[in-house]
Amino acid sequence: MPTNLPPEYFRAEQVFREAESTSAKVAALEEMMSTIPKHKGTDKLRAELRRKISKLKENQQKKKGAGKHESEYHIEKEGAGRVVLIGFENTGKSSIVAALTHATPKISEAPFTTWQPLPGMMEFEDIQIQLIDTPPISKEHSQPELFDLIRSSDLILLIINLQTTPFQQLEDSLDILNQHKIIPKQWEEKTNDERRIEFIPVLVIVNKDDDDLFDEDFEVFKELTEIDLPLLPISVTNKRNLDKLKNQVFRSLGIIRIYSKPPGKEPDLSKPFILKKANTVEELAGKVHHDFIHNLKTARVWGKNVFDGQMVGKDHVLHDKDIVELHL
Repeated sequence: MPTNLPPEYFRAEQVFREAESTSAKVAALEEMMSTIPKHKGTDKLRAELRRKISKLKENQQKKKGAGKHESEYHIEKEGAGRVVLIGFENTGKSSIVAALTHATPKISEAPFTTWQPLPGMMEFEDIQIQLIDTPPISKEHSQPELFDLIRSSDLILLIINLQTTPFQQLEDSLDILNQHKIIPKQWEEKTNDERRIEFIPVLVIVNKDDDDLFDEDFEVFKELTEIDLPLLPISVTNKRNLDKLKNQVFRSLGIIRIYSKPPGKEPDLSKPFILKKANTVEELAGKVHHDFIHNLKTARVWGKNVFDGQMVGKDHVLHDKDIVELHL
């Protein structure tokens, strides 16, 4: 096994091991493939993954031939991050996706209107973030593939309805995730669980905070809940705090945008590279081109904690919206 595999590879590998459906396994393997540096030391690993993907897809085709179809839960990852919305019926998941993206989910006051996941792309400044509406979770029954989809996410938006039993909804939602070995990333350090756990950041969205009267209800809920997770009150109906929601999603993803500047030219501000917080110049170089990791000598940076055009080394930690000029 190559020793220079990035953390994203091992996370995708864990998703693969936990996957309960063929589609989710294929998606996880493809994610693993995309994270592997391309050099001679990884040839065998990439070949092995290709064989696994080919075999799984072949089995899928056989099932299709028997009258089965590609799972609607197999959704390609797009954008700067994947955010999956979960919650019980009538919490407003579909309304949130419709308000923040160009997707058109079916919206109704009737329970269980959403029967399959629906993706949409949310614009945030100069990037797009994938939001996925999902069928309601249930204490009695939920599709196993739904939890495969949740495990593939970078952030979970747990939606609760302020106007109907918010305490019970929050507690039950977290219990259901726990049953499927999914625990908020914020609790990782204090979790003592021998099971193979998937830790994913969770942001609790308290929907239907429609006016000042409900603001008081939210403050009571916030004061009395003993669950230590970030809470954000919104109202899709009255468009309250939707911009705050976008900002909070971006911050919760733990990503930064880095702009590339070719030597002697203006920086390209149209398509930032997406990195994790605390990533370095060396990790940016690997994103730009796999050969750059080995050939990189130094870099110039414009942005935070540097003077304009400061020369830095490979281990320099980057910040959101830094401009970087790589020197090979």
